[in-house]
Order: sequence, then C-alpha cells, then structure tokens
Amino acid sequence: MTDARLSVTLPEYETELAATQRTAMRNAALLAAPLLVAFTFLDRAATPPFWLPLLGLRLAAASVLGLVARLTERLSSAFPLTLISVAVICTTIEAAVFATGGAHSPYLTSNIAVLAGVGILVPLTAMQAAIVQLVGLGIALVPVLFRMQPGDGLPLITSASYLLAIAIVAVAGAHLQDTLRRREHRARTEVARQIGLINLGTLAGGLAHELSTPLTWVSVELESLEADPLAAPVRERVLAARAGTARMREVLIAMRQGARFAGGDLREVMLSHAVDLALTLVTQRMRADGVALRREYVPDVPLVSCQPTLLGQVLVNLLINALDAMAERKDALLIVRIRSEPGFAFVEVEDNGPGIPPRLRTRIFEPFFSTKGESGNGLGLWISSEIARMHGGELVALSGEKGALFRLSFPIEASAPAAPKA
Repeated sequence: MTDARLSVTLPEYETELAATQRTAMRNAALLAAPLLVAFTFLDRAATPPFWLPLLGLRLAAASVLGLVARLTERLSSAFPLTLISVAVICTTIEAAVFATGGAHSPYLTSNIAVLAGVGILVPLTAMQAAIVQLVGLGIALVPVLFRMQPGDGLPLITSASYLLAIAIVAVAGAHLQDTLRRREHRARTEVARQIGLINLGTLAGGLAHELSTPLTWVSVELESLEADPLAAPVRERVLAARAGTARMREVLIAMRQGARFAGGDLREVMLSHAVDLALTLVTQRMRADGVALRREYVPDVPLVSCQPTLLGQVLVNLLINALDAMAERKDALLIVRIRSEPGFAFVEVEDNGPGIPPRLRTRIFEPFFSTKGESGNGLGLWISSEIARMHGGELVALSGEKGALFRLSFPIEASAPAAPKA
C-alpha cells in the first residue's frame, strides 16, 4: 500500500510562533529601512542645519535594520532583534526630536508609527508586546523629560498620552491575536489528530480482519483440546489460554467497531454492548492506573438509534476524561451506569476525582475551553456534545457523589424494542 498520508505531526505553538516572528521581523525590517531614510526630505524642510547629520544617522540605522533582516534567518528567536529594531528606530526619531524643538517637535508623536507598526507587522505575545512598548516609550519620552524647558509640560503630556494610548491598544491587540493564534493552532492539532486516528483506524481494521481467522482457528483447537482427558494442571492452562483468546476476540471486535466509519446511517444499538466495547479500549490503562470499575446496567434498556462509531467516540472520550481526572489517585473508582426513563436512555460516567466547579459545568462544552491547560485542546467535550445533539440527545456535566458525573442521553421511541438480555 503506497498511498500518501497527510502528516499528523505539528510543531509546538511556541516553535511555530518563533518561525512566524522571524519571517515577520525580516519583512518589517526591510520595510522600515527605506521609510526611515525617506524622512530625510522632512528633515531638510523642518531643520535645514541638521538634515545632513540626521541623514547620516538614518543611513546608519537603515544599515542596522538590513543586518537585522539578515540575522533573522540565523537566530532561533527574533524577539531580541525586534527590541533592537525598535530601539534603533526610536533613537533615530529622538535625534530628530531634539533637532526640531524637543517637547514641541512634531517628530515626537511619529513614534506612534513605530509602536503601532510593530504590533501590526510582528506577531507577539502580550508579554513581548508590553516589553517592546516599554522600550519604545522609554526612548521616546525619558530623554525629553531631562531636557524640559518652560512651556514644555502641556505638549509633552499631550504627546505622551497619545503614545501611551497606542501602547495600551498594541498590548491588548497582541493578547487578542495571541489567543486567536493559540486557538487556531489547537484546532489544527485536533484536525491532525483526527487524521491520525483515521489512518490508525484503517490499520486497526485491517489488522483485526487479518487476525480474526487465525484466532478463530486457535480457539477451535483449544476447545477441542479441552474436550480431551487432561491432567488438572494442563486443563487449567488450556482454560487460561481460552480466556486469553476470548479477551483477544473482544479487543478485535472493538478495533473493528472503531475502524468502521458510518456514512450517516443510523443503526439500532445496544448501549451495554457499546459501553463494553469502549471499556475494552481503556481496560489496559485502567489496570495500569489501578482504577476499579463498577458497572451498573439496568436490564431491559431499549435499543437506541445512532451511528455506532460516533457513539463509541463519545464514550471513549468520556472514559479517558474520567481516568485523567483520577490520575495518581490510589482509590480511583470508575462507575458506568446504563438506565432509561420514558422517552430517553442514559449512559452515565462517574469518577471520584476532584469534580468540576459549578461555574465551569457549561463552559467545558465550549470549543477551545479546557481545564487541562496546554495538555488539552478544548475540543473533545464540545465534539461529544455536538454528536449527542445530532442524535437528538444531550451531554451534561453534573456533580457526582464525590467527583464528576457526565450524563449522555439518547431519545428512544415508545415502541422501541428492549435490548436482549445477556
């Protein structure tokens, strides 16, 4: 099989941001250099005696910006270069400020172009933006304070208020853009994960198909061997081997179920069977974590009409979330309930972890909201709730006896058949 597969590996957000900053800083430096030199025409009109020294300073600053553009490809982080560029440009502007009247100079407010431009051209985190703005404000205002003349107070306060307002807007904008970029990165990570699951599901389905035949042959041979007269120790080993093959068969069935992607078709599903398949996929982790399992299945729960694969996705997600909540807990207990009421069938997954604060029980179903920090993408519960809604049901978070309780509901017809008894 040689068909191409999409890569499912994405860099971390910080790595991706650093690469974007390098490219943006290079473009910003190349844009700022000629603009800085072009202001020499304004220098000649505003301060003829100083325009040649200012031209030399502007050419030197443009050379530094050109060097910055070259260094962006060689350094792992472009943020120090951003600080250097802002410092160089603001220093050049400051020289023109003192050549044209100090606090009364029209050049003083031209720092707005620097403070706003760096926020527009270079993607920064809120903290990085705050540092950049402080550097720009410091260079623009502090030297003027030390050379105050009578009558400079009001012009300086006016210019400083403009610059400070722009700095605040730039930091707030950086925070907003950084939040949006993080959400977009999480969404792409989730898409990549889903692609990986599809590839893995295809492989799992093929393996399950290939292994089912030899497993059936082994089971038949063990059953035949069990019928022969055997010594007690040998019979115990045969029975253990049969139990192992039965366990393998359960895993293969679960793998096949997870690899079957329904095309919108609804099927009558026995909830107890679907839950047991989902539990099969997390049994190994439960054993490794020492989690006790308690099943509370009410008999005669009617069949529900749903897409089995989507139902399995929701169940596995709820089970994994419960196990995550009980991580490193010695007395971890997972309770799975199946019951019904007139019109609805319910699956409840309860843990004895720390629980969910009441104020977050609705927010956890919002896209990109996660209580796991950077380790969570904030999409699992949202997708699960959407799957429940698509089937006419609902997924809600409640308070359990000790921890959290998630209740998944599906509508059932009044005439729906009851699930056959095991």
